[in-house]
Amino acid sequence: MAKLLIADSSPKAYEKLKFFLEQDSHEVKFLQETDSMEIVLAETKFDAIIVDIQYKYRPSLDLINMIHNDKINSYTEIIATTGVANRDILNQFISAGVSYLFIKPYRYKLLSEKLKKIVEPNQNAHGAFEPLILKIFLESTIYIFEHMTGSSVVSGKPFLKSGNKSLAEVSAVIGLSSSQVKGSMSINLDRSILARFLFKLFGNTVVPDEGQLTDICGEICNQIVGRAKQQFLKKKNMGFEISVPTVLSESNHILDYKSASPVLVIPFIFEKNEGIFVEFCLELNDKQAQEQNEQQVVVEEGEFILF
Repeated sequence: MAKLLIADSSPKAYEKLKFFLEQDSHEVKFLQETDSMEIVLAETKFDAIIVDIQYKYRPSLDLINMIHNDKINSYTEIIATTGVANRDILNQFISAGVSYLFIKPYRYKLLSEKLKKIVEPNQNAHGAFEPLILKIFLESTIYIFEHMTGSSVVSGKPFLKSGNKSLAEVSAVIGLSSSQVKGSMSINLDRSILARFLFKLFGNTVVPDEGQLTDICGEICNQIVGRAKQQFLKKKNMGFEISVPTVLSESNHILDYKSASPVLVIPFIFEKNEGIFVEFCLELNDKQAQEQNEQQVVVEEGEFILF
């Protein structure tokens, strides 16, 4: 049984969710028009919060930001729903840190399965991704790109990768290890994007050479991991031993992921151009995850978008 908060202003959706959730014995609180979100969050620790993007009583992004900033519910799973499958809107909410995004109409069985995974995480040997860790690295990636270049990047739909060949021309791979997780993160960029980063930093008079391109790739990787460790992971009493990045730029180079787990790829668009791929290959310590009741997530294809 999960303790749930629902912010959905559609009467039809309200009745449908109420019926199915209570049939599954979930404890449900619906956010009413007159409710203060701040007070509701301060009073209860929820297992998951479902927010409709079209919630009419308050901007849904404001609600999501309040959840992230709340002392009690800052790491509560957020499920977003929407009847408008607009790519830009979906990217905006993925970047805001939702764990799952369902496109209406969806089968309740899908939501039921996700709630079950949230309440009773399934430990398995096939690789898993702890959503809070991924959110931390997603935010850090966006922050570093924007502060290094002064330009925004937009995250795309995550996917699982087959094989270990790089998706871009230059890669920086950094190993991550701790009592809780092991594996690696890599950032993969085309040379043209790295050159534009250098132009942003040093002006258009710079003539990028191979050494400068590989150095900036390694530095971006270092800064992303450094921000994630310093700004966020300490809040969860987590830490990583971090290796020195290995930068590869040979044609068709192969990546060493430090783990046999599946590789999760998050693509990014910079100045309307693709060519940035941030990859995670993380393996949770099952015993540690069970002790801390960590919530795991895998990327799946179907009627919903996952982050």
